Amino acid sequence: MSNKISRKGFLKIAAATAMSGATAGVLAACEAASSSVAASSSAAAGVYTPGTYTAEATGIGANPITVTMTFDAEKITDVQIDVSGETAGYGADIGDEMIEKILSAQSSEVDGHSGATITSDAIKKAAENCINQAKGVATAPTTSNKAETVVPEGLTTEEVESSVVELGDITPDETMDFDIVVVGAGAAGVPAAGWAAELGASVALLQKQSVVVSQGNCGSAIIHSKSTPAGEKMWVHMTNGLCDWRADTDLLNAYVEHSEEALMWYLNRAGLTAETEYGDGSLVDDNANPSALLHNDEKEINCYMCTSQDLTGVWQDRMDTYDFGGEHCYFFAPWIGPKPKNVGDVLAVVLENVQAACPNLETFFNTPAVKLVVDDAGKVTGVIGKDADGKYIQFNAAKGVILATGDYMNNDAMVRRWCPDIENFDKKQFQKTGDGHIMAIAAGAKMENLGHTKMMHDFDSGLMYEEPFLYVDMEGHRFCNEDTGFVYMGNITKYTPAYNGNNVDSNHPNGSQGWYCQIYDSDYMSYAKAPVPEAGMLKYIPGAVENPEGVFENLLDTYKADTLEELAALLDIPADALEESVARYNELCDQGADVDFGKSMKYMHKIEKAPFWGIRKHIRVSSVDSGVNTNAYGQALDAEGNVIDGLYCVGNLGGTFYGGADYPFHQTGLSLGRCYTFGMIAAKHALGEL
Repeated sequence: MSNKISRKGFLKIAAATAMSGATAGVLAACEAASSSVAASSSAAAGVYTPGTYTAEATGIGANPITVTMTFDAEKITDVQIDVSGETAGYGADIGDEMIEKILSAQSSEVDGHSGATITSDAIKKAAENCINQAKGVATAPTTSNKAETVVPEGLTTEEVESSVVELGDITPDETMDFDIVVVGAGAAGVPAAGWAAELGASVALLQKQSVVVSQGNCGSAIIHSKSTPAGEKMWVHMTNGLCDWRADTDLLNAYVEHSEEALMWYLNRAGLTAETEYGDGSLVDDNANPSALLHNDEKEINCYMCTSQDLTGVWQDRMDTYDFGGEHCYFFAPWIGPKPKNVGDVLAVVLENVQAACPNLETFFNTPAVKLVVDDAGKVTGVIGKDADGKYIQFNAAKGVILATGDYMNNDAMVRRWCPDIENFDKKQFQKTGDGHIMAIAAGAKMENLGHTKMMHDFDSGLMYEEPFLYVDMEGHRFCNEDTGFVYMGNITKYTPAYNGNNVDSNHPNGSQGWYCQIYDSDYMSYAKAPVPEAGMLKYIPGAVENPEGVFENLLDTYKADTLEELAALLDIPADALEESVARYNELCDQGADVDFGKSMKYMHKIEKAPFWGIRKHIRVSSVDSGVNTNAYGQALDAEGNVIDGLYCVGNLGGTFYGGADYPFHQTGLSLGRCYTFGMIAAKHALGEL
């Protein structure tokens, strides 16, 4: 089965692709082209060999998905699907639905489940294999043996074998030639491939999964026309300070210089149009009505919120203060969605629109890169990919390989070695197994020094996540000064009891770290720093609002009750412990001093007026933002700081952009903005445009 997106087939739908006038102008040099992913074959009418057949395929969980199908001579009589290794609330919940669809259609060619595309595709792939077995058709194995494991200096056997990388001798079955090869279709890889194609290069974009994959909703940029040169340099200095003075400021300066161009390209290629043209500042002037600023009605994506900010005067974020004086640094931070759509959905539109105009961009889904090709001089000249049928394809890259494979949070061995703080926390992403890190290190790149940067938060269980209300652990006990800022709660909850709640990942069947509850009463509007009216919070209460918009329903965890005892039951914490914690908290409020944890009295407010509120927070790992050392162009560096010719590492794979142990949350969307920016920078540099 070929997963290559063909140029020829796309011509039929290219005319239907909506692009803005600006996009059409920029892409005029590219020919219209099109692509379509080959669909799984269905069971043709005919005689099966009666029996029961089993096949496996990889979803998003640590364990493979197993499909077992029973046939009589003429039809499929039974289907069993084991998705127990998939994530609760996503793929683990769709087994019965997919069984019904396959039995009804008598085919593997069925619609998947929206929101669980990777799991759906894996089920269909394994079902197709079972059907082919029953028909006596020769089938390729769904799980191929890897080449002999070779472990280069700087890595361990477990790290390599926990990835898709194969570092032994490989003889490719096919060779293809391109100018640029990009590995990873995400927030850095799609821009890298798009920019390279628009600049006229022949481009191959390889993706391990069957779809574009990214997360989050906000990517931001520094807007030059609204900033002063000194203000931009102050931003670099401030950001470095928030990263414990461990950031490579060359990379921060590259972001400042290029992020505006990168973000506007991304928005434009997504077909997000403004009421007025960008250029006079109107696009970034007003946060009051963001949906009017950017929208693509055909694709049902829009800007549903902006958290843009002008850093000027005295800036304060939690315990950090910085004085910009009269200088300005303005960042534009549009949130695109709305949820449950995310940047992955938007990037899919970007890729579709670029491919419709540029047939020189070819995509290869279900084709992970397993090894870099390196010549005798140490130059990276291509990659070897492995398609869904187990065929090895060598993709030669005349002008550069751009690795944009994301982080390593799902490679347990790498986590234990490089970022052990997150080992017992649940992960928000899947199949992020450090493939790019391992291939780059095998080619001579140096991993960033220990102290890897982690991003941990929970925006989805409820609103007012930053409010310093009373916090209790899952045993009902107060455990910290709540004026910490929830973005650092991952550090504090390393020492609190684990909990086995909703959406615990498959690696933590007995519970995970990162759980706690915010407790407040119905008088909160008078004491919250940024209060949200009750009407705004209702859609975060499970089942309170029918078909709530802009949320992930499986992550909602906000509750309201007439008594503390009832609230404790909803939060699954001991009622007596919660009541004791509230009584002690109220006592401290009366005393006028928090002698237990030292919180400022301006945040101490008694919890006594019913109804009572609670939000069960689940801090999970969004990303590990550390990779191999790079320069400001995204070129990988060896241990001596020398450029590895032909190799670029971007996104969460590349460079000491942060350097501190914690991601600095001073600018919304900095992480995705960095990805867009360095994807663009790498493509331009590889083609001599920078």
